[in-house]
Amino acid sequence: MKIKVAHISNSDIALRVHARNYFAYLRDQGYDLQVICSPGEFVKGDMVTDDGIVVKAIPFPSRYAPLLDLQALMQLVRHFRQQRYDIVHTHAVKPGLWGRIAARLTGVPIVIHTVHGFHCWDDMGKIENRFFIWLERLAARFCDLLLSQNREDIEFAVRERICPREKIHFLGNGIDITLFRPDAVSPDVVAAIRRELGVAPDETLVGMIGRLVRLKGYFEYMQAARLLHKRGERIKFLAIGATHDNASTIPLPEMITQYGLQDRMQFLGMRDDIPELMAAMDIVVLASYAEGIPRVLLEAAAMGKAAIGTNVRGTREVIVDGETGYLVPVRNAPALADAISRLAADPALRHEMGRAARRRAETHFDERFYFWRTDHEYRRLIEAKLSAVRLNKLKDLSLDAQRLLA
Repeated sequence: MKIKVAHISNSDIALRVHARNYFAYLRDQGYDLQVICSPGEFVKGDMVTDDGIVVKAIPFPSRYAPLLDLQALMQLVRHFRQQRYDIVHTHAVKPGLWGRIAARLTGVPIVIHTVHGFHCWDDMGKIENRFFIWLERLAARFCDLLLSQNREDIEFAVRERICPREKIHFLGNGIDITLFRPDAVSPDVVAAIRRELGVAPDETLVGMIGRLVRLKGYFEYMQAARLLHKRGERIKFLAIGATHDNASTIPLPEMITQYGLQDRMQFLGMRDDIPELMAAMDIVVLASYAEGIPRVLLEAAAMGKAAIGTNVRGTREVIVDGETGYLVPVRNAPALADAISRLAADPALRHEMGRAARRRAETHFDERFYFWRTDHEYRRLIEAKLSAVRLNKLKDLSLDAQRLLA
């Protein structure tokens, strides 16, 4: 009998983009992998993906909604009792809380949670901050292990008594560095994209990619664009990201008009050609208020692009300030505008930072590293909690994985 694993998330886009290779790797190692996530653009109901992953659709409300939250919890309890998983692996705040509680209530032997950045940040109100820390402490009691995407969150968890140090391990994050690489897109394709976007040869193209929510810093991005436009700098801007059918989505197309940026900024929506679009960009920006490890900045590094991000946990682990890009204060549009202006004016500096970013991506951000770490933690907990016979049904770890984990 295979080890039966459920991953729980509120992001259906993970099935198509962020975690597709991750899930395929775990399946290929011999796990019977299933996914539970909120319905969305790519998940309308229970389904099987093109990769053969079974998906159970359970809605997790994005805002405070006690009745809907209780319904989600009860659906999880019923589903876990039917499926009898060996491992439940949760992601994000709501699925992480209810998934861990439901797993423990139904006797799931192994419960793991990936920390994609704690929902607490430096400029959050004190009462709200303490509430979320209390919530994280509570949720941590219902699992065997937390896996952190960045090292700073490990120290935060220990300092805030969310869990003891032995209960939280480093996982990291990464992307496919063979797909995202500087030579993946030809100069002719880059030139064609820039022409299509209306970018003149002497203009700098800046891009920001992320969900259309305030947390990602779109207001500051647009304010910075307006400041640079008023200065007369020859810079054009892209905004790329998925919209959501909830109150947290910001009306970006309307805001472009409101800010007077119709000739300076384009909203491209959700795109599948991110490597090509990044190749056409000169600078990548992420102005978010909090992160676990920002995937878009990993992709930018792998594409050899200088990047500008906010000085927050997670982003600090990707951008080396002054070496691979710049870190700017959170919610500070003038500082963001100045950093963009500095890089726009110096192509040689952008090129040097981009080369340094690619080197860092090769040594730190290869997605296989966190695939292997996940598999290693699964095997360790299986050996401790389940029979050795079931462990033997998994494929042997590759030599590369053994070297990394030694």
